[in-house]
Amino acid sequence: MKPRLTWLGDAEREAIVDAALGVLERVGMRFAGSRALAALAQAGAGVDVETGVVRFPTELVERALAMCPRDVIMAGARPENDVLLDGTRSFFNVSGCAAKTLDRHSGALRPSTLADLREGTAVLDATPELDVMWTFITAGDVPLERRELVEQYVYLTGTEKPVVLVDCPTHVEAIRRIFEVVSGDLQRFRARPRVSLLCAVRAPLEVNGGLFDVTVEFARLGAPIWVYSMPISGATGPVTLAGTVAQMWAEILGTLTALQTVAPGARIVACCGPGILDMRTTTFSLGCLENSVMGAVCVEIGHRLGLPVHNAGLSTDAKSVGMQAGYEKGLKVIAAAATGADLISGGFGFLDSSSTFYLPLVPFDAEIAATAGAMLRGFEVSPDTLMADAFDRVGIAGNFLSERETRRRVRAGEHFVPRMASRLAIEQWLAAGRPEIDVANALVDQILASRAASAPYLSDDQRGELAAVCELTAAETRAWNR
Repeated sequence: MKPRLTWLGDAEREAIVDAALGVLERVGMRFAGSRALAALAQAGAGVDVETGVVRFPTELVERALAMCPRDVIMAGARPENDVLLDGTRSFFNVSGCAAKTLDRHSGALRPSTLADLREGTAVLDATPELDVMWTFITAGDVPLERRELVEQYVYLTGTEKPVVLVDCPTHVEAIRRIFEVVSGDLQRFRARPRVSLLCAVRAPLEVNGGLFDVTVEFARLGAPIWVYSMPISGATGPVTLAGTVAQMWAEILGTLTALQTVAPGARIVACCGPGILDMRTTTFSLGCLENSVMGAVCVEIGHRLGLPVHNAGLSTDAKSVGMQAGYEKGLKVIAAAATGADLISGGFGFLDSSSTFYLPLVPFDAEIAATAGAMLRGFEVSPDTLMADAFDRVGIAGNFLSERETRRRVRAGEHFVPRMASRLAIEQWLAAGRPEIDVANALVDQILASRAASAPYLSDDQRGELAAVCELTAAETRAWNR
């Protein structure tokens, strides 16, 4: 038994793809200033060099799709940390670049800092339900000219999981050298890419040409590229959900085609993070139900086109750890995972439409992810699991506690055991006097204490080289090496 949700019929899927292809042929996308314009014109696209607008014939898009690998590997520091997107399961990643943090000690909202980044990396690395690390916090107390490389040092020395750079790198040669340091050389990096990049579309229908060219350089080195479309229905996208989904696929397919034209065989992940404009408050909503439905539909379309698909399925608009966060994240992640999303993000410590990080939320989000995974694994139906012989032994009005199979299967994980949720009787729970947030903070403290006493992930030589590439001072290097 393996449950799966289906949202669209074949004709509906084809209609959305046809609409997206029509937009690309008639309207096109703007890549102003990109060095790829000449190559796109030579490949058969209609290119207006002056405006940077590229119109894509359907045949060119189809050729580009045929060059995209269906299976994409994102390597961890060790093979057991690898993430292989092959359609067999859903993986989870954190969201990206929060400039705000809800302080776990004072409860105050403040700018995110390097200390938040280091603590969050440690906790997320120790969270088994999280598979992929994004650049999830902006270290606002680090000078802007140093921030990018300082953050890369923290991530790559603080986690064994695959890393995704959400902001397009500006220190291109330094990032190239970082690839060599963490992998040994660029050939090994190509085989086992430790770092991926996100290429974001500016809705509607525009990609920064200079940033696109940087993305191309790293795609040629073998780094997986997450092509991210994030239209706001009713604002930067059509008000209808069907129109917004068509726009997302126009943006993904146009960017994908441009990438495959200049970097053939590039590893592509289609990323769908739509939201709506709440017309009452004029605010952007990522925790809305429409995000879930459009994201799930995009998973079906992406798989039909032969692409791995990412979905923002753990996002919430809630401002605190409470009922809104619980029901939005829980319902949304089930919709994404049951549709078969390859990657699910938006959560693991994030509130406020993925703009605010709150460290004690990480264990709760991990439990939501684990619960969804356990639900969607289903259960085996066979002569062994139907246990007809046990009924013969136990009979009427007996119990199954003494059965050997009961002990064996419970120990083997037949029943899901939550870590954060309490199943105590209310009298026992009240007597314990320990709210869920206290449980989460205690777990965070335990992880941080354990991390402080653990050995570093990278060798002394690797950390020394990374420190040099990232231009860390000797004092910073000593302070940041665990």
